[in-house]
Amino acid sequence: MDIPERLARHPFCADMTPAVRERLAACAQEVQFEENAYLLRQNAPAKTFYLIEAGQVEIKIAGAATGHAPLETLSAGEAVGWSWFLPPHRWHFDAIARVPTRALALDADCLRSAMDADSAVGYAITRGLLAVLAQRLQATRMQLSDLYG
Repeated sequence: MDIPERLARHPFCADMTPAVRERLAACAQEVQFEENAYLLRQNAPAKTFYLIEAGQVEIKIAGAATGHAPLETLSAGEAVGWSWFLPPHRWHFDAIARVPTRALALDADCLRSAMDADSAVGYAITRGLLAVLAQRLQATRMQLSDLYG
């Protein structure tokens, strides 16, 4: 299956037009991570956006007092790494493959250029990222609700 077809199957891109997915495909390549490999490191430059196709990725926050506190575990059909979207383009969290993981890696510079060149691409990506952020905010709210009753 080629990358445009794989993008069409990923929930992040499901509502995008074929033309938008073709633009994204030009920015994408398949990557694989071994168990315990880092996809993202907190404070490092945010250069890639990942669409998980198989595996599990744990999002963690690094802190001096807590070490690495797990926030959420993501799996196939989810997206990792929105920090490339806004300056200063640095990761806010760590992301670690919990099992061997396969993803489509989209280059951030390529994505930003495509968004600037075509408002339909910009709208589709922004809409998708807002959905990811809303889902993460909801998951955090649920965790805090469980923690503080």
